[in-house]
Amino acid sequence: MKFRKGFDESHVNALEFGRVAENSGAAMVTIHGRTRAQMYSGRADWDIIGEVKAALSIPVIGNGDVFTGADALALRAHTGCDGIMVARGAQGNPFIFAEIKAALAGEAYTQPGEAQRLAMARLHLQRAVAHKGQSAVIEMRKHVAWYLKGVRGAATLRAKANEAATLEEMLALLERAED
Repeated sequence: MKFRKGFDESHVNALEFGRVAENSGAAMVTIHGRTRAQMYSGRADWDIIGEVKAALSIPVIGNGDVFTGADALALRAHTGCDGIMVARGAQGNPFIFAEIKAALAGEAYTQPGEAQRLAMARLHLQRAVAHKGQSAVIEMRKHVAWYLKGVRGAATLRAKANEAATLEEMLALLERAED
């Protein structure tokens, strides 16, 4: 099961919740190091993840502020967690999993180039539309914006992506990004 540090800083209950989960038969838990009130603001509290890990005998997965392979290594070193969950770090960057795998193996990793990121954006877009229909284009606007990070003229391209209504419009926009 997955749970947060607590509701807010006055109601931090991850340790108690983790014990209840384990005693109720949970085989594994994932802890996000932020409170519900924090949402995505501030830093994830890796100390609480470490406290829960130390108190439980079941595997504990750490979650929060993992955007690179180095972050994954740091989370594991800081908490002793058994695994790492990536959330926002994968938005527009599905390559993060290969980066983390390389980091855990002590291997070098080369970030994908702009052409590879844009090709992945097209594939992601096409698969989303194949799965959900044209309405997926609206959902994909935010994903395309993440893929465009660092691309020359990204601000203009993101604005145009937010106006795209069809697969064809979005694909044309991604082609322009490659020019």
